[in-house]
Amino acid sequence: DLPFSQDHTPVKAPATPNAQTQIAAFRRTLASREAGDSVKSYDLVWLLHLVGDVHQPLHTTSRFTHSQPDGDEGGNHVSLCEKPCRKELHAYWDGLPGTGKKAIVAIRRSAHLPSPNERVAAMDDEREWIHESFLIAQNSVYIPPIGDGAGPFFIDRPYQSIAHRVARDRLALAGARLAHLLNEACH
Repeated sequence: DLPFSQDHTPVKAPATPNAQTQIAAFRRTLASREAGDSVKSYDLVWLLHLVGDVHQPLHTTSRFTHSQPDGDEGGNHVSLCEKPCRKELHAYWDGLPGTGKKAIVAIRRSAHLPSPNERVAAMDDEREWIHESFLIAQNSVYIPPIGDGAGPFFIDRPYQSIAHRVARDRLALAGARLAHLLNEACH
């Protein structure tokens, strides 16, 4: 979680290991001729998970404020007042792609994702992916009606519209980048 503060609260550096260090490690394992299939299969599962994670903006940042000097842990400590008024900002963003567990639903929804820019999709540096999501968190997540502190905040239609667009774009980009990464690891 890259730290930021809008009110000049001191921030804390992200811990290591983290998604960035682990994506790099898993990529090396998959490209390795020495690693066995059992290690590669383990690392592949985690790589799939983490590549998706770093494209969700709240998986890459923590906002520090005067009222939350230890950070909000990627929106996990920012309440939203949706019925029944128990959801947090992070869960809202995690749920944007849907919460079903059936593969066919994901396949059908993926057909409606936008085509990502090929040049942007070909960027294979996980640090750049994380930095993109970090900037998106600041410019598209922590925006009104999300205010300072822990909330609760009420999500309005304009915010929902932005959130859905960002989530679709990031999902498409994550999928394209993951495909590119796996193709390179297999050659």
